[in-house]
Amino acid sequence: MNAAVEILRAGDDRGVAIRLRGDDRRVDVRRAELRHQVRQAARAFAALGVTPGERVVLVLPDGPELVFAFLGAIWHGSVPIVLSSFLRADVYAAIVAESAARAVVATELVLAGLRAEGACPVPAAAMLSVAPDGGGTLAAAIARQDATAGAHDAAPDAPAFWLYSSGTTGRPKGVIHTQRAVDHAVASYGRHVLAVRPDDVAYATSKLFFAYGLGGGLYFPLAAGGTTVLSPEPFTPERTWRILAEETPSLFFAVPSAYRALLDAAPANAAAALARARRCVSAGEALPEPIARAWRDRFGLDILDGLGATEALHIFLSQRPEALVPGTVGRPVPGYDVRVVDEHGAPCPAGTPGALRVRGASIAAGYWQRPDAAARAFVDGWLVTGDQAIEDVDGAIRLLGRTDDLLKVSGQWVSPIEIEEVIAAVPGVRECAVVGAPDASGLTELVAWIAAPSDDGTLPARVAGACEILSRFKRPKRVQVIEALPRTPTGKIQRFVLRERCGGAEPKGRQP
Repeated sequence: MNAAVEILRAGDDRGVAIRLRGDDRRVDVRRAELRHQVRQAARAFAALGVTPGERVVLVLPDGPELVFAFLGAIWHGSVPIVLSSFLRADVYAAIVAESAARAVVATELVLAGLRAEGACPVPAAAMLSVAPDGGGTLAAAIARQDATAGAHDAAPDAPAFWLYSSGTTGRPKGVIHTQRAVDHAVASYGRHVLAVRPDDVAYATSKLFFAYGLGGGLYFPLAAGGTTVLSPEPFTPERTWRILAEETPSLFFAVPSAYRALLDAAPANAAAALARARRCVSAGEALPEPIARAWRDRFGLDILDGLGATEALHIFLSQRPEALVPGTVGRPVPGYDVRVVDEHGAPCPAGTPGALRVRGASIAAGYWQRPDAAARAFVDGWLVTGDQAIEDVDGAIRLLGRTDDLLKVSGQWVSPIEIEEVIAAVPGVRECAVVGAPDASGLTELVAWIAAPSDDGTLPARVAGACEILSRFKRPKRVQVIEALPRTPTGKIQRFVLRERCGGAEPKGRQP
């Protein structure tokens, strides 16, 4: 089995597989060229001395070259590691060393940083560059090869590629995905939720180094014979609206904060830009109901919220177009078993909070050189997601938050998500996050951090007033207004940063 073969199997050679829509570079790659370049890239890695099973680190902005290198490495049998292009040089050096990578493909800026670190074990000849215009030593290495490379045949449970966890709860971990993982995700979520077709055009604001973006921006559309739209630049609502207007995708993937920003910056032609969209998908963190409602009211489109994990590769719980239950992340995607369990691992009755677990063929094989973390996350074939949830009587799942984010206030457990949904409905609130912090006596109090484009000084009082509908112990004791919430490169809120900002600081917001 070879995951790259499965991704490239469908589609007419004459069809456009990739549309690159950058600020300074616009390229269309037809499927015949994609297949050709992937085989050439496979031979290029072999020429570098990389053997099947060895790792190749990829640090590139989204574009054809990243796709060529990623699929080419898998085709060859080596194991690509796709990393965020927004990290520091010392982080890249540590991952290259930890993974024992045999080659690195990156921008010249990243390669210069690795060289400056002085401890990169990869020889200069195996460090290939990609220039902003697509040139560089990777392109030269590919051009020297023919396209006759046969695909490496591996066992279904053999490693195909790695992703690194976002690091919201500690040092990022190398997540090992198997050859069968992509095929399973395509056959489950791709078929039963997205219903991907050869005529689909997909656009994801999340980048390919993010598990969510890798599916939406690469293997879901390509495996169906469709087209993906890629943008190398960071997300901005203005750039995204321009791409939406030009490309009119039928499948659109974004995170909740992106949907909020797009609503705030929607141009006059926004409805026309989404005229062909038949699926709008959200993942990465819980989708607040006010955002979903505003999107539907403005554009007549439902956002399908879902829950995935880097360790699960993609979404395993999802709302459906025909059965959308507000406030939930839907039901298990066919091909996955999902359970809410108690502290002993026994299933919880409907309506009872518990820990969320999932199993399916796309679950990662484990973490690289992290046996203790792997033992906690992968239990008897199940992935322990770290989420707390409740299963409704009809089978829909409601998230209560990450286990590490649940708070005990006045002796009772509190879900930040419940409070955030109330605060998000207050006019003027762009985003919010609720965390716990010690008060003067050392007891936990709730602090609401509000991102607002402008505040006339009344927002803290209005937020406090809206929270009066909550039980007293669920009402924030402090309301802090800031310009933007801190986020990881994948767009997830860094709650630990907010908790650190609470500690010992004189509160500037209202203290009810």
